[in-house]
Amino acid sequence: MTIVGILVGPGRRAFDIEVAREVYDDRTDRGLPRPAVRILAATTVTALDPVRSIRRTHPLASVEELDMMVVPGSENPLAEPHPQEVAAVARAASSGVLVASLCTGAFTLAAAGLLDGRSATTHWRFANELARRYPEVNVKSRDLYCGEDKVWTSAGVTAGVDLLLYLVRLDWGTSAAETIAKAMVTPVFRPGTQAQYADTSIPGNSSPSVEQLHLAVSQDLQRHWNVQELAAVCAMSPRTFHRWFSDAVGTTPIAWLNDLRVSEAQRLLEQSDLSVGAVARQVGFASDDLLRKHFSSRLGITPTGHAAAFRRQRP
Repeated sequence: MTIVGILVGPGRRAFDIEVAREVYDDRTDRGLPRPAVRILAATTVTALDPVRSIRRTHPLASVEELDMMVVPGSENPLAEPHPQEVAAVARAASSGVLVASLCTGAFTLAAAGLLDGRSATTHWRFANELARRYPEVNVKSRDLYCGEDKVWTSAGVTAGVDLLLYLVRLDWGTSAAETIAKAMVTPVFRPGTQAQYADTSIPGNSSPSVEQLHLAVSQDLQRHWNVQELAAVCAMSPRTFHRWFSDAVGTTPIAWLNDLRVSEAQRLLEQSDLSVGAVARQVGFASDDLLRKHFSSRLGITPTGHAAAFRRQRP
């Protein structure tokens, strides 16, 4: 059983708390594992704002028992994080617990020293302040989410959903993430490097979106897409497309395309008996070696190892 703890304290964002509770809700009726969700706080009852309060299920002293700790943002992110909460986050991380912050929860992780020498993100409005207060942190002000190993951060609002769904995919597999996303009526996958916002306008009468491009490419992943063809989907010249894509997604079209291919390869390896070579061809990689290279660099495991882990769990 996965034990997920949500850190609660005065002023923590109720939205972020509910996002974590919703993602890790009980969906055993749909074949998902049953997580145990704990509300962690220094006091028995915590006032989140003048009209909302929440009762803890466990004290902060129990953080070492967790598999994962979610740190919500704060309504007043410029206030110093509470020392007891900072200490609890540091203690959880030192015990090997995965720690993930939502929105301005990154300030608490930074105060605990978890982000020193790492890349991190937060809501774009507070990214400069995070960088100013904690110069040891490589702040990715445009990313939706980022992290590695057992320390992760996300930007504001729905980016927290994106991060938690990504972590579900790593832990429980693509099918579980798809089930949760469908229940929440939200996209199952947006890459962490996708920009929090686009700051340039699109010329012409139409306004293409990353979601529209995602749909077109996902339906024909076997195709050997080039930039000219991707630009044509958006009715743009390659030059305009490059500029728009960089602003909207924060990475290159080819890197984004490889992310999509790896995501689909992950699903096929979990849910089918196709060989690695067959999966590579199905998702548009020209060789098994290319699939192994991109899969391992993104997920930290080989396609063969990933398939073996999930196929052992299938009835």
